[in-house]
Amino acid sequence: MDIAVSVKNLTKIYKLYEDKWGPIKEVLTRSRLHKEFSALKDVSIDFPKGESIGVLGKNGSGKSTLLKIITGIADPTGGTVDVNGSLVFLDVSSGIDSELTGYDNIFMKGTLLGYSKEEMLEKVDDIIEFSELGEFIHQPVKNYSSGMRSKLGFAISVNVDPDILIVDEALAVGDSQFREKCMDKMNEFKEKGKTIIFVSHDKNAVEAFCSKAAWIHQGELITYGDSKFVGSIYNDFMSGKKTLEAVLSEIQFSHSIDRAIFHASDKGISIDLEGYLYDLKSANPIPFELVVRDIRTGEAFTKSLDRTPYERHNLPVSIKESAGFSIMISEDEVTSFFKPGRYSFAVRYKNNSGQWTEFPLWAGKAELEEEGLEAANTPFVYKPLKNNNQLVLTVDNHDKVQQQVNRIWIEGPFVHIEGVAFVRGYETDSPDDVSMEFLAVNLETFEEEVYPIELSKTEEITENQSFNPQGKKYNYSRFNVKADVTRMKDGVYECKLIYQMKNAPGYKLDILVWASKHNEYPSAPHQIEDREIDVQTSTKYLKLNVRTVN
Repeated sequence: MDIAVSVKNLTKIYKLYEDKWGPIKEVLTRSRLHKEFSALKDVSIDFPKGESIGVLGKNGSGKSTLLKIITGIADPTGGTVDVNGSLVFLDVSSGIDSELTGYDNIFMKGTLLGYSKEEMLEKVDDIIEFSELGEFIHQPVKNYSSGMRSKLGFAISVNVDPDILIVDEALAVGDSQFREKCMDKMNEFKEKGKTIIFVSHDKNAVEAFCSKAAWIHQGELITYGDSKFVGSIYNDFMSGKKTLEAVLSEIQFSHSIDRAIFHASDKGISIDLEGYLYDLKSANPIPFELVVRDIRTGEAFTKSLDRTPYERHNLPVSIKESAGFSIMISEDEVTSFFKPGRYSFAVRYKNNSGQWTEFPLWAGKAELEEEGLEAANTPFVYKPLKNNNQLVLTVDNHDKVQQQVNRIWIEGPFVHIEGVAFVRGYETDSPDDVSMEFLAVNLETFEEEVYPIELSKTEEITENQSFNPQGKKYNYSRFNVKADVTRMKDGVYECKLIYQMKNAPGYKLDILVWASKHNEYPSAPHQIEDREIDVQTSTKYLKLNVRTVN
């Protein structure tokens, strides 16, 4: 691989003085009167020829210092920079003299970029046309608006045809049409095989335009690699989703899901995952567990990750024998999982302190394969997708249940729950048309307590015009359940309704119990023998918190 720019162990330290005479006072007094600020700390990056490479980082991270050293504007304190080819730093404001006309500035900036007057005469018409300045090109730049000045600087820089173009947040110039023209010009550079170093704090721009990206934070190179992967973890840090420590733990490993196969049948879903995962700092494999997490509740189940040889891509020989992984997850393993909701896929390992550290598996280039997901006899609608370069599985019911808990009261060892549930368009004129069950799922153990539901006749929904403008019959939509608290172990229980259509289309719907009428529910914990139960509805979904009391 040919390298356009090679940066090795680059360090830049600035001396900070309290006043402008500090350097002279320091010489005269032979005393240290400055503080040192490390703008760059031992940064090494190779920028390949013919690629667009992004450099991400928030303001003050060291991005501009890196550019100034690459372009020769500033000298490094330590380290080396090798540039192979002609280079232009696309900074729309530098090299523009306000007292000169736009036309004169074209030749002056061209000279600064290393071109002769004769060479610039060949380019001047193209530059004027691209700038859209027209007759204003012969006016002094001091009379230009900021947008006109930026257009001039951009037009000069991109029309001198360098081998390497460095862009420092310069694409936000002019109006929307001019910005679009700028992007077209940049893409033209890409198609010609030019090397572009694009510096920004906008991860979306870097992901869209660049194949690789580096992230610099407080002068240090955090990571360098695929632009979508780097953009994803940079965004997680900037949005506050992850600490820098969590990010550093994640990028200690190179990882990717290459292939995800989703199988669905009338028994549920199973998932096969294949990919690679290895430690960048050590050839010795460490044990990992796959973590499948319900995004809505935060609950998860884990399974040991089987390590396999990896042959799909070129990896270091020392780690190939254990760099791959394959794993199969089945709904049979944890029956309360893969019900309607959203599920993420991550891995975890024990760090040197013996604590579990978890991070999402990157899936930016994963191949998603589906088998039977659209079949009518599957219990749910399964939708695998890639969201922010991570694998996500969405599970939906085939239809929607309208429901509400109207009353909750405690009597003896039972929690009584009364409400209504129906599906718009599915008529229940007889108790033989529908059946329901009540599930209390322990969120710690995933064990289920199943209680039968008694259906009773009501004309409340059928006669309500707002619910039933078509005049359908929903006479058997009232449900009553008695949940025996003495059967429950300690823990928080998520409450569900299983709604079974007895007639076509025969769907079995799994839903969380909706409970928003707070005044109709117990407002304080209630003791039943040696158990205490607390009815929780703060999220509008019903939960029962059961615990043993002395």
